[in-house]
Amino acid sequence: MHSRSLCRTQMSAVPDHLMEVVFGQLRVSDCAACCCVSLELKALAQGTLSRRAAVCQDDLPLLASLQGPQLQANTDTVPLPDADTMAGIIRTIQYLPQGLQYVAHHCKHLEELSLRLSQVASSKRGGAWDHPSLHKRPHFKLSQFWSHCTSLQSLTLVNVPSRLLGMDDSSFQALAAQCPRLQHLCIGFEGSDESIYQADDYYCSVISDAALIEIAHNCHQLRSVELLRCNQITGQAIGQIARMCPGLVNFKLHNCPKVSERAIVQVFERCHELEVIDIVPARWHAAQDLLLWQTDGWGRWQLGFHALFTMAANCPNLRELTISEEHLEEAVVDSLGISTVLEGCRQLTKVAFTQLDIAENVFERMARKTTQLQVLQMQDSGLTDLALAAVVKGCQQLAYLSMQGPPLRPARPGSDPHPPLSAAGTVTDAGLKAVAAHCSMLKGLSITSESHS
Repeated sequence: MHSRSLCRTQMSAVPDHLMEVVFGQLRVSDCAACCCVSLELKALAQGTLSRRAAVCQDDLPLLASLQGPQLQANTDTVPLPDADTMAGIIRTIQYLPQGLQYVAHHCKHLEELSLRLSQVASSKRGGAWDHPSLHKRPHFKLSQFWSHCTSLQSLTLVNVPSRLLGMDDSSFQALAAQCPRLQHLCIGFEGSDESIYQADDYYCSVISDAALIEIAHNCHQLRSVELLRCNQITGQAIGQIARMCPGLVNFKLHNCPKVSERAIVQVFERCHELEVIDIVPARWHAAQDLLLWQTDGWGRWQLGFHALFTMAANCPNLRELTISEEHLEEAVVDSLGISTVLEGCRQLTKVAFTQLDIAENVFERMARKTTQLQVLQMQDSGLTDLALAAVVKGCQQLAYLSMQGPPLRPARPGSDPHPPLSAAGTVTDAGLKAVAAHCSMLKGLSITSESHS
């Protein structure tokens, strides 16, 4: 008894504002456990929850199990979802509406909501959605969420099924009206590409131009936009983002087939503060869209030389550049375009290329121009011993190096069918010796291809 009273005395001596800072570092599950210790801790934990600034899907099982204002921390009856199992995916889907409803009513000052589910959850065919319990799930729409959490600044919805939370254009238009301080928006599908030839499962169609334009007009503080496989977004909406949100810092566009190169050029022309660019050019399906872009004086590809040149000319603060041509039938980004970017964006600290046809002289330019490079990720992009040696000699701050495989795509039309050995895209012991000799600051090295010795 003496030790308990002493503990209470010591805790009462700590100012309330310091206790709030301490409790603000706890997870939702930790707050739930504190509620079971004492009435004093319970009051502090519940106050922390009401000021919660970030919520992710791992918090939802506990939030969904709350009865009134009291937290229950029995994790035996409310297990956290395991996203790698079908049962975990079903449990996550079951908890989403209940958890979000609780958050909406009790976390008025919420600033960040991040939901990244397994791709199985977003599939429209079979899988988790065949489970009978999901047909009786509570009905809760995201549009109701925005009206309560008007301080929201960051929103991530990846692989979240639209049927579960009533996601459509109207819900995102409500987001624009209710949350004008929004700074980060990430929406779409990602993960396994097994459904690449099934458009209904591969593409995210819950948001279109109407909603994104509304967000651009109302959320002028927007600094980060990430659109992942959104097939209803066109260049019109991207152009509005560029015009209304010139302070954009992060721009990520993955496989959005209706966005033209012209729209991407507008982003690079107007958003001079860009620091992170991550683009995966889309595969084309609609012949009418190709005809429209060609007659409009623009190329058929999203990231041709014009876009890369504009990036080099207008984005001097660029620090991270990621480009992937995975799944494209032919090469789009060429060595000249990459060389131009390296010439104009000399503050680069991270470069990640996947399946690009890059000549050796590009790596030599990289060594001369991007001396601050710290992360280099090359996957199937023609890295050779000579190229690797040039990079590590010039970029001596390199801390992380990842290499994978030779190019798998056929040669570009009109190119030499028998390229010299130095351009074959292989790294041997000689290249690794150069890494060992020059990369004294190297913290991570990944070699994940059988072709690398």
